[in-house]
Amino acid sequence: MRHLTFQRAFGLPSQESLRALAIAFLSLGSFGHQLSAATRHSINIAFEDNVRSFDPRQSVDANSQYIEDLVHCSLMAFDTDGKAIPGALEANPTWISPKVLEVQLRKDLKFSDGTTVRAEDVVATYNSLIHDRKFPRSSAFDGVERVEILGSAANRIRFTLKKSDASFPTNLVVGILKESDVAAKSIDPAALKGCGPYQIASTGINEIVLTPNTFAPSPGKLETVTIKIVRNEKTRYAKLRAGELDIVQNGISRDTLRTLERRNPNLKILKRPSLKTTYVGFNMKDTLVSNPAIREAISLAINRQEIINVILNGMAIPASTILPPNSAYFSEKLPKETYDPALAQALLDKAGFVKKGDFRFEVSLKTTTDVTRISVAKAIASQLKRVGIKVIVEPMEWGRFKLDIDQGRVQLWTLTWVGFKDPDIYRYAFATENFPPNGANRGWYSNPALDILLEQGREKNDFSERKKIYDQIQELVAHDRPYIFLWHEENFAVVTKALLDFDLYADGRYSSLQKSHFE
Repeated sequence: MRHLTFQRAFGLPSQESLRALAIAFLSLGSFGHQLSAATRHSINIAFEDNVRSFDPRQSVDANSQYIEDLVHCSLMAFDTDGKAIPGALEANPTWISPKVLEVQLRKDLKFSDGTTVRAEDVVATYNSLIHDRKFPRSSAFDGVERVEILGSAANRIRFTLKKSDASFPTNLVVGILKESDVAAKSIDPAALKGCGPYQIASTGINEIVLTPNTFAPSPGKLETVTIKIVRNEKTRYAKLRAGELDIVQNGISRDTLRTLERRNPNLKILKRPSLKTTYVGFNMKDTLVSNPAIREAISLAINRQEIINVILNGMAIPASTILPPNSAYFSEKLPKETYDPALAQALLDKAGFVKKGDFRFEVSLKTTTDVTRISVAKAIASQLKRVGIKVIVEPMEWGRFKLDIDQGRVQLWTLTWVGFKDPDIYRYAFATENFPPNGANRGWYSNPALDILLEQGREKNDFSERKKIYDQIQELVAHDRPYIFLWHEENFAVVTKALLDFDLYADGRYSSLQKSHFE
């Protein structure tokens, strides 16, 4: 009795109250566990830069295309290896003739407002690309004469081309817009109605939030996908370690990757071969580097494997062509690029570029401000110094960097081709007709014999005939060296171990987020 009086005197709980409190505490713990589990239906991803457009017709940068793949559906899609597969189609496209392609649209697709995706939506989307030249992706449809519906009820659509183009089906990856959105002067991301597994919930300066499109045949399993714009690599690294990010893809240095593997048991590293080719480009209008002896000497003076081992953590293989070895069109006939600084010096001496003091001449090498790209550029500069070439490395913010290249204000530059699926990439990169702004022949390289081969390769539908043509194309480009091909990098991602069913794609897409979930 005195004990109870003592408890009451000081306001302490009785035994019954303590038992009730214990039950409540356990319940709260259970609720807290459920709350914690609920937060695992959300995911945080880091992008290194902003998404430049949510309009699929404007999506030419990687981040915009990653968003496009999650928010929109498209006639064709790509599997993990980069092979073209039906997306919003019942089956693969059918060539009726070399210039006529027909596709069958699925009937179970819906936009995020619940309306059905119709053939009229598809035709309106592609007609805007064909007839309105303001869209960056319009150039891929220069060869289309018309697109038409064969039967609205049947959902069958026909593309008639001006001339045969075997690569054309791989262009049918543009996100399908509602017909009512096609004519809009601008597209509000928050109001955008896509037909992909996710929809845009909100956008901000440094954050994009996606939620499932519940009307999609297979909605995304994650309740929230938050894309955070984290430009600084050290910040991405810190946020990964703190658990504030669940996925960072190709966004940290390889040295940092080693540290993460050792110190963070809650993270896992995923790797796979990619559709990436890093190269040194030459401005063929420049009187110095347009000299073939200089380009050959520079190629011989670059020790690719040394840079791969030291800077890229071994996560690449040397390249001799744009196409990676897993491409069906990769030429086995090309000789491997060799490292021979003595031969490089002999070539330069013979061409009249003898040393004057420590150097023969000076060149500028422009690159982006990415930490790894700067390290690569400095390594190339160090290697070229050994043969008497002084290299001034100029790191630049991406926008200015690309503008300088497109406008010819460059001698040498390093860049990476990412995500290409068809050997027609050679036409886009090297055809005379594709000087900027019409294409990506940023080195202003021209070879009439190559132009003929590029058109032939574009027109042939038969694989064996097409393969022979692209073997010749690769051999000719390797001889002329408008680029020095350096390596094919692996894709990698740092991912929280609790995330299941997230697969890396060869082109860097986040398509597997449709099925990804936490344990």
